[in-house]
Amino acid sequence: MLICNQCKITIRGVFKRCPLCQGELHGTAGAGDDVFPVISEGLKPFRHIIRLALFLTIAAAVIAVAIDMAIQSSTRLGWSLFVIAGLASLWILFGIANKRWWNIPKSIILLLIFTSILEVAWDYLTGFYKWSFTFVIPIMFSASIIALTIFAVIRKLQPGDYLFILFIMSIVSVCSLLLIIFHLVSVIYPALICFVFSVISSSRIIIFEKKSLLKELRRRMHV
Repeated sequence: MLICNQCKITIRGVFKRCPLCQGELHGTAGAGDDVFPVISEGLKPFRHIIRLALFLTIAAAVIAVAIDMAIQSSTRLGWSLFVIAGLASLWILFGIANKRWWNIPKSIILLLIFTSILEVAWDYLTGFYKWSFTFVIPIMFSASIIALTIFAVIRKLQPGDYLFILFIMSIVSVCSLLLIIFHLVSVIYPALICFVFSVISSSRIIIFEKKSLLKELRRRMHV
């Protein structure tokens, strides 16, 4: 136990000076006196992987630019810009997922939104053949609905989470239906399957989580 003669207090923990007066401490700290939690070093390998991935990303971008310039024999960049944009997109999506890792439903929705924007941008830059609306976005919508449904089944959620998921599924169903109505897709089956998935999943939440939804609505509307 550490003792401060000036403040007349005993201190638990590993300190070099008194936290009150910054005076010298007397005595020795016991093995069980450290009240602060030990920070786990378990994340170090993961950090090394991230640093390695960042290094490989930079190396890939530099090599792509060098090859592009060598093939064209000029400083004007061509296909290497798509490589750089693709690598940047991956890191943007990773940053979104990493920031929201503690909230899986919101993380899935944020990834869905930003991925959809990136896919439409890629489609536009490559000639706008509408493959993003026809295949990629409906497939990602369907995958997100399946992921949210599985997450809601295997984990007990708060009423607010069910309300949020139902709201998102309603938006997905409307968006997939609009893709078909305004002829933004050349093949309707992916968008149609996405619409069916969203309606069925929304119905499941409404039927089996009715009490939680009504309770949350009353709380938010102060009824």
